[in-house]
Amino acid sequence: MTGMRQPAPGTSRAARVSAAVWLVAVGLLAAVLSGCGAEAEADGRALFATNCAVCHGAAGEGTEQGPSLLDARYLPDQLSDAEMAAGIRNGVPEREFEFGPMPGFPRFEDDDLDAVVEVVRELQREAGLLEP
Repeated sequence: MTGMRQPAPGTSRAARVSAAVWLVAVGLLAAVLSGCGAEAEADGRALFATNCAVCHGAAGEGTEQGPSLLDARYLPDQLSDAEMAAGIRNGVPEREFEFGPMPGFPRFEDDDLDAVVEVVRELQREAGLLEP
């Protein structure tokens, strides 16, 4: 058989399989760390729809359960992105508004928080409250 490399003399089949598994694992790890996987990119719209819209409305307009995110107090000059992300992660006590306490989302990764904050800013832009 020409073109195929023969294993080194004395190399066991188990050692070759182990080396192949190790190479595949390293390749997968490299793909995940480089952001090639679908999960590597936070999907802010999906996170917002699943976790926020039930109280804040699909367009951030608010509901009977939560305030409108289009209110001036949530615009960047009143509430920075970092402050909004902290509120999402840690929750907001009832004293902040009449809707009761907002639960926190401590399981969100930093990328998830950034993605949700960006969705809120997009909704504010779409409502004409921020420059495009």
